Order: sequence, then C-alpha cells, then structure tokens
Amino acid sequence: MLWIALAAAQFSIPLMIGAPSGDIRTVFSNDDTPEDLIRSAPISRTVYTRTTVRPDGAIQNCTVEVSSGDRALDSYTCGLILKRAKLRSATWTDGSAAFGVIRYPINWWVGDYPRSDVASVKAINPDLDLSVNSLPKGAPAIIGVELQVAVDSDGRVSACAEQPPLPWSKHQRRFPELVQLVCQQATSALKLRPPVDSSGNPARSVQTVLVHVQASHDSK
Repeated sequence: MLWIALAAAQFSIPLMIGAPSGDIRTVFSNDDTPEDLIRSAPISRTVYTRTTVRPDGAIQNCTVEVSSGDRALDSYTCGLILKRAKLRSATWTDGSAAFGVIRYPINWWVGDYPRSDVASVKAINPDLDLSVNSLPKGAPAIIGVELQVAVDSDGRVSACAEQPPLPWSKHQRRFPELVQLVCQQATSALKLRPPVDSSGNPARSVQTVLVHVQASHDSK
C-alpha cells in the first residue's frame, strides 16, 4: 500500500494512447454460467485474465494471471474470450498501432452480489493500492480508477490516461481530480510484463490497469 498526500501534483497525461477498443465483459452472458457453479450456489469465482491483441487487431492469446482456484473455469473463461471477443488494435503515443493487453478480472457469481459498492470493489485485486490523506467529497470508501498505460518493451510505464467509460458505466460517478495523482504513482511504481512479438522479443504495448484509492484512515 502506498500512502501519498492528495495534492495538486503537476503531471502531463498524454491522451494519444488507447487500449484495444471493445469490452471483454460483453462476450459473457448469464447463460454461460457453468452448471457446476450453479449447483454450488451461492458461490463466487474470479478469473484474472490477460488478453493480448496484436497491432493488426487479431487476438494473440488469453492467459490467466491469477487463477480462480478452478482450472477448468480458468480455461473455460479464456476459451470464451478467444472464441467471441472482437477488438481493435491499441494506439501508441505517436498514433501508430501497437500491441494491446487487456488485463481484467472476470467474475462468476451465483447467488447474492455484494450488497455495497465497497464490497464489490474490494472483491477485485488492484494492480496498485494508494492511500491518500482525503478523498473527494461524497466519494465511496474505496475508489477504483481504471487506467490505460503505455508500456515500453522493458515493462516501464511511459504514458498514462484514464480508461474511457464503457457504455454500461457512463452513469457511474467518476473522480477526474484523482487521475493526475493516480497516473503519477502508476508511472513511478508499476512495472508490467510486456507482450512478445512473432520473433519472441518483448514489444511495447498499451495495457489496462486498475488502481484502488482510499483515505489513509481506512487503510488496513
């Protein structure tokens, strides 16, 4: 957990980057829930997926970064992504096509969904936890900030922007005053695994990242 003061940090956010266009979550429906999960209700499982998109827009692979504990469910989740996902390539800082990496947890729930926003946010492991001296007025106890970051072939973050809202989340409250601060910390603290090209060499990419922000008195 990093602790930082919530101040007006000066940080330039290059906006000419873009993660692969499309929402991985839209490939799933309630009808996809495996029968063994339904029989085990109530139950929840989370598969942390990593989907790599080549500069030509083709999906290179889907791997599991953190297992749900059920290997069959892990494989099934990535299989649906590979079969159904339709994505466009990522955009590098100069506007050219680049590798894209969508790193996103896929949640399988049978039974009651967490009753509070805090419970649902805590259910997702972030790439970075930040603790600040205060949160914006009216903010929940934990704020999840989704970023898209430009990552060089050595895994260093060189540019950062907030992930644009998806259609289903446009009405969710956002906190733009946190983005500069969060991007600054993500750029200095994160080192991410780059994808590899057809020759097996590490390649630059635009990746998705999740950061949790909470007030210091709520830290555990």
